[in-house]
Amino acid sequence: MDPDPSISILIILASLVASAFFSGMEMAFVSANRLQVELDSKHGWRGKLVAEFFTRPQLFIAVMLVGNNLALVICGMESGALISRELFSASDWLAASSPLFALSIQTIITTLVVIVTAEFIPKSIFHRDPALWLKILSVPLFMFLIVFAIPAWGVIGLSNIFLFPFTKGRLEGVSNGFGSTDLDHFLESASGKMVPEQNLEHELFMLQNALKLNQVQARDCLVPRNEVVAVSNETSIVDIRKLFTSTQLSKIVIYEDDIDNIIGYIHVKDLFSLPSSLSEVILPTFFIPEPMAGDVVLKQFMRRRRHLAVVLDEFGGTSGILTMEDIVEELLGEIEDEHDVEILTEQQLNENTWLLSARHDVQDLNEKLGLKLPEEDAYETLGGLILHVIASIPKVGDKVELLNCHITIKEVEATRINLVEVRLLRVD
Repeated sequence: MDPDPSISILIILASLVASAFFSGMEMAFVSANRLQVELDSKHGWRGKLVAEFFTRPQLFIAVMLVGNNLALVICGMESGALISRELFSASDWLAASSPLFALSIQTIITTLVVIVTAEFIPKSIFHRDPALWLKILSVPLFMFLIVFAIPAWGVIGLSNIFLFPFTKGRLEGVSNGFGSTDLDHFLESASGKMVPEQNLEHELFMLQNALKLNQVQARDCLVPRNEVVAVSNETSIVDIRKLFTSTQLSKIVIYEDDIDNIIGYIHVKDLFSLPSSLSEVILPTFFIPEPMAGDVVLKQFMRRRRHLAVVLDEFGGTSGILTMEDIVEELLGEIEDEHDVEILTEQQLNENTWLLSARHDVQDLNEKLGLKLPEEDAYETLGGLILHVIASIPKVGDKVELLNCHITIKEVEATRINLVEVRLLRVD
């Protein structure tokens, strides 16, 4: 007498649910943010239990694999038997077919069902909020870890043996610590879930910038050489006072002979002491290379107790200057004070034409105005893009024709481009 098909169907459904559980938990484990798990461990026993899973990552993954494969084997055996009994017995043509054809039909049907119900769907669901799923299902997870611990350790041991020639020792487990990437992802998640009353946007912005400060180089935030306001050490105090008044700057660089030999700087507040000579108020500076990371520059400022650094290019010449304020702005965003008078021109002349300062960042313009200007490592500003294309001394009226826009130089000061007109072309 043939077994009751309802029993086989129940076994198949149970094995598919088990396989979906193990597949989803494996996805949740590898996708979970370690910082979120650590924070959850401080609130309730479920969070502590989940954190305990991460102390033995190899065992957890091995248990999920053992459980998943066991469920798939049971599912395959029962579904194959059910298909043979019910489908093939109902059709004389299928019953008379070759065993290989019958096996192919069983394999295709079983594989499609398993991939959709036990792999794709659970992994997609559990990937959305992995830490939450780990907490919800922490109790059954813990029970399976106990039940399958012995076979899982056997799998780990065999893996170490077979992989010994390649790894020269035991396999390294997944790190149970967390790094800057985990913190960055946690902050992004927190900003998405933040309610209006919390008003933590600025704090999250600062934390995210702090994580990325090591990716910022000195060359990315310096004041370029041709825009540095500097005077000779032979300049009189009276002339320097006039320069402070006309420029509204708080610091002026002092050099000897030329700007490639900067010896320090003067702060406007020191002129209130009525110095008799320039040497009395010159403050020392220090030198840094262009590629120095932003976090290292900040440490240098704090360690040396200085507020201005000279950035050197690869040939030892002055590339520009960098102040403590420039680095802090990378963390806090733009800081406006009484000395910040520069306003970058951004005037829309018509639907497709803008009058822009050449100091605008190309990436910012693309994001803000949708201009689709080409972005390369060779330049950052709109003026840099133009010089990169024309490769000559710029003149008023020079034109740059790009794929989707035309750029016309409108104002030049010495060799520096000040204003340009950008006309966006309509591409049909």
